[in-house]
Amino acid sequence: MGAGPSHGELADNDCLLRLAGELEITIDDPFWDTFLTFSLNPPTCSQDDKMLTDRLKSICESLVVNNRNTSNFKTLIRLLLDKVDFQKLEAEENNILRWQVFNGLFIARYFLKYLVQNSKEIELINQFELQTDGIEVALGDRKEYAVPEDLNETTSFKFLALLVKIVSELKVTDSTYSIHLESLNCIIIVLSIQMYTIQPSSNLIIYRIFMENIDAPKLSKALLQRYTEQIKPPVMSGGGIFYGLASNLWNILTLSTNVPVQTNQSPLSSLSISVLLILINHCTSPPPPKGNPYRTCIASLSDNLVVIYQFLGENPDAALSEEKTLLLYHLIHCNSSFKSFLLARTDIEVVLIPLLRTIYNTQSSRFQHMYMALIVLLILTEDQLFNKTVHSIILKGATWYQERVVSEISLGGLIILVTTRTAQYNLLKMRDKYLHINCFAALANMSSQFNQLHPYVCQRMLSLYEVLSKTFLRCPNQDMSAIDEALRIVLEVINSCLSNQLIHNPNLVYALLYQRKVFEPLKSHEAFHDVIQNIDMVITFFSAKLEREEELLNSSDVNTMLSRVQHWSLQWPRDLMKKFPDLKFKYVEEEKPEEFFGPYVWSLVNILSGINFESTLYKLN
Repeated sequence: MGAGPSHGELADNDCLLRLAGELEITIDDPFWDTFLTFSLNPPTCSQDDKMLTDRLKSICESLVVNNRNTSNFKTLIRLLLDKVDFQKLEAEENNILRWQVFNGLFIARYFLKYLVQNSKEIELINQFELQTDGIEVALGDRKEYAVPEDLNETTSFKFLALLVKIVSELKVTDSTYSIHLESLNCIIIVLSIQMYTIQPSSNLIIYRIFMENIDAPKLSKALLQRYTEQIKPPVMSGGGIFYGLASNLWNILTLSTNVPVQTNQSPLSSLSISVLLILINHCTSPPPPKGNPYRTCIASLSDNLVVIYQFLGENPDAALSEEKTLLLYHLIHCNSSFKSFLLARTDIEVVLIPLLRTIYNTQSSRFQHMYMALIVLLILTEDQLFNKTVHSIILKGATWYQERVVSEISLGGLIILVTTRTAQYNLLKMRDKYLHINCFAALANMSSQFNQLHPYVCQRMLSLYEVLSKTFLRCPNQDMSAIDEALRIVLEVINSCLSNQLIHNPNLVYALLYQRKVFEPLKSHEAFHDVIQNIDMVITFFSAKLEREEELLNSSDVNTMLSRVQHWSLQWPRDLMKKFPDLKFKYVEEEKPEEFFGPYVWSLVNILSGINFESTLYKLN
């Protein structure tokens, strides 16, 4: 045993060479005790993982060829199946057993990784089986073996079921932490087969096993629990044969997940949410016979909603992490109980402010992250009680909002500031086809409930209109359909607020009077004149009132002006305004959500897991 081999030495390691060799190693051979108790120096980051993968390539190539005759890989898996006894693994004195299980899972992970990236799925499945277990199929000068009809009887199924059982049932302690991590790593590796094939996930045997043969409710609950528990890896302090011989093991526990510093997550948490998001976002179209069971679990979740909510909002001073945002999306989109629970919260800002910070970080957030945050916001704004409530929640400023110091603002006002800023940035710089649409859809849903808008919020809405109108007029011969559409919605948002909440928004009326000239250039434009006509009616009415009180024309007292505007609002004949349909936008998930969420989830797993996936072999777009 002794010191562990370096990565460079592993390719020449006698034990590994024998495992991959031409001779069969029986299950009772003393070789296994030596093999499973040598000390490893596991990778500490994605780069290390790639290096180790490359150095094990020749070993894996030999094992693929020779295992068809020796079944040494299946024997290794059988040993793992025999050794995993939860009572023994949890017992304090069984350090050697835990070490052997970890080593076995670790070696299996790297062989499976090679198979996933370099073989067809049928080859991967058959590497688990003795040749007598399969049905012989002639393929030119070589033979392959078809998978038996009853997947539950295959070694591959039994191995995957073992991994799930470990994740779902083995108690997480300092001693078992590494086994949990390696089990999750193995699950991610086998599921990553989707990235290396053009077949839809619902056609893959591995996914069939997880969707139809694995206890999905138990696994879903365990993964969500591990994610929210945020159990950190144990602090090592010498002593004990397992700790002494495998001290380097703990590098992988603290570093290999390559988690961004700001998420402050545990490796177990990162891997758990990775697996859960993979399972939720695959086999969605067409779904398994009774739908995706992991989505069903998330949709029917009714326990521990408070715990989940508190976890999502545990860090109100930071943006919502990417995996939290995606989980929040699935919860509010699929789970009516969670959505109702969230909307009924009187402290909804603890989740919403980090969400807004994500949207605000336009230049630093990944595009998909910002997009999902906007979708979450859009879904929330479909509820009119939410749109009303956010204006009654007063915030003592938002220090991360850099454009201007706002000492006191409603949550609703902050939503308007962030979405208008994001929409403007996207239209004029990023030019994504859909991003600004989601911003304006959320604003439109809220507009009939705008209440006591802050002066700066009113100013920003009108400034957005002015910038867009100048851009539109400056380039009349270009394709300005996006600007055209944006201008129309901004006008309709202002009109909706005036039609429904004029009396409660004196600051908006005051801003319209102050900036009335911005509407003149497009007043007669056929695409906008009907909406501008309504806004102009308001401006004309209040201007006439103002002119009758000449002393106010020269007054610099804003409070006096607002007081008079408030008084005149009571006299406003709202029936004069042309009626427009209510602005209502509803988020509808794409018919084939996997086309977006599949690649997105794997890009996120690549960040969270610390596993290096060979991008040159990707077939998932």
